[in-house]
Amino acid sequence: MAQVVVRVVLAAFHGFPILIPDESGYLLAARLLAGGASSDLSGRVFYQAGYSLLICPAFWLSGDPVTVYRIVLVINAVLGASLLVPAHVALRRLGLSRRRAFPLAMVTASLPSVVYYGQYAMSDAVLPLVVLTWLLCVHSWVARRGPGWGIAASALAAYCCSAHVRGLIVVLVHGGLLVVLLVRRRLSGRDLAASAAVLAVGVVAGWALNSWVRAEIYPGGPMALGPLVVERLTTWDGWGWTLGLAVGKIWYLTVSTWGLAGVGLVAAARAVLRRSTPLPTRATAGLALATLAGIALATSAATPDEGTVANFAYGRYVACLAPALFLAGAACVARATRVTAAKAVAAAAVLMPVCALVVWLHAGVRLTRSFFLSLDFPEMSALTWSWDRLRLWWVTAAVLVLLPGLVLAKGRRAGPVLAALVTAANLALVAAVVGRDTRYWADTLSKASSLSDAGLRPEDRVGIDYRDMRWQIWVSQAFLVQSHLQPIDRFDSRTLPRGLTLVIVPWDPQQPPRGTWPAAPLEFVPISAHWSDSGSWVAWRRR
Repeated sequence: MAQVVVRVVLAAFHGFPILIPDESGYLLAARLLAGGASSDLSGRVFYQAGYSLLICPAFWLSGDPVTVYRIVLVINAVLGASLLVPAHVALRRLGLSRRRAFPLAMVTASLPSVVYYGQYAMSDAVLPLVVLTWLLCVHSWVARRGPGWGIAASALAAYCCSAHVRGLIVVLVHGGLLVVLLVRRRLSGRDLAASAAVLAVGVVAGWALNSWVRAEIYPGGPMALGPLVVERLTTWDGWGWTLGLAVGKIWYLTVSTWGLAGVGLVAAARAVLRRSTPLPTRATAGLALATLAGIALATSAATPDEGTVANFAYGRYVACLAPALFLAGAACVARATRVTAAKAVAAAAVLMPVCALVVWLHAGVRLTRSFFLSLDFPEMSALTWSWDRLRLWWVTAAVLVLLPGLVLAKGRRAGPVLAALVTAANLALVAAVVGRDTRYWADTLSKASSLSDAGLRPEDRVGIDYRDMRWQIWVSQAFLVQSHLQPIDRFDSRTLPRGLTLVIVPWDPQQPPRGTWPAAPLEFVPISAHWSDSGSWVAWRRR
């Protein structure tokens, strides 16, 4: 309950989607799944509908966009807080007592990336919970605790695939596990067949769902990323980009978890390589490492060069594995001898600066000259209190200083105290980001996109001239408009769709609002003009 309350409090003043077009894509799909109107996000990235299924009840409870968004954040809070349960189970499986497992589970559930992305209507709010539960189900299944665990693991893998494209990596890795188990004859053919059938049915069902949502919300087609992936993976320059950004993701993952995910990487690799490791643990560790590598490489290959610092170090896509690797690292430090723990920590301490060096060499001057969005680096910005640039080496040095303290603090007395301190630090980081950054951007984008001055009514049919409109404006307004969003290529009396009551057109502030739509029908008059750094526009209403 405390985890839920903390998340709800942090989201209390957040009532507008700001990580767009991601949030708008998920919210519009949820509205469609709830039986609401369609929309048009053609040309933007397609956001899959698995997560939207979880939040669509918010649209049954309210028709007000702000209220709907806050209900979604409450749903996120409940799901995010539920991570405490599988985290506790995982620590018990790793050999910790209940007294030692619970504080570490609390720390895991409060990891900055887990709490932070729960503040937004995005699949990243639930993927850490789903991925960790998937790994636990695999562990139980391979340990011969019953065929139901294999069916549950396949269902969760298929759900990941329906919620985000990186879930395809989870499906491929899970399918590889089924093949290995079949070859090694570890489980019965009936169990493997049932698990494979559930995986196949789940993937097909997710594909059908996403195909329908894509046709409804992206009638002109989404942004195509496939050709970019092919180009990246078939050229030397493309592989240089992909590997450089993949290493940047690993760096982000390690430093955002106070170095413990790095310790977890070392522990997982050791578990896979040691033949004496029990097969369930070995299989689970192998799945985690393979999934991390696959997601890091695939998402790096598909990332366009947008001229941002996030093009070189970005942690959101691999954050779904942060709890699992953090737990592995925490259990390693808590259970191993001081010598073994010191070796694992030392390996992680070497990994972080090496990854940082790769990022620094790969980015060059772009690390300081490219566009920096602090929302892409919540932990880093709050830790160094730098909201306009990434202090790569400062962050790395700070974590390197703190990491050895984990070994020194081993012990029953120091453990709970350290867990409480880390939990407080995690929540303080997120609170700083919410207070300093999230609220600012929410207010800014709300003022830039709000249709309240235009007197938006539930019965309105809204048309938007996309030609010269900044995409941030019309994507935000697509969620604000509860009726059908009618795309319009141009305005004149012959092509204007019938039934429109409100029309939004781009505005050059150097001209009067009435000059924004020269061919406006006589029954339309300008009623509201908005100017902002994100874009300017004028609302015209039918008399």
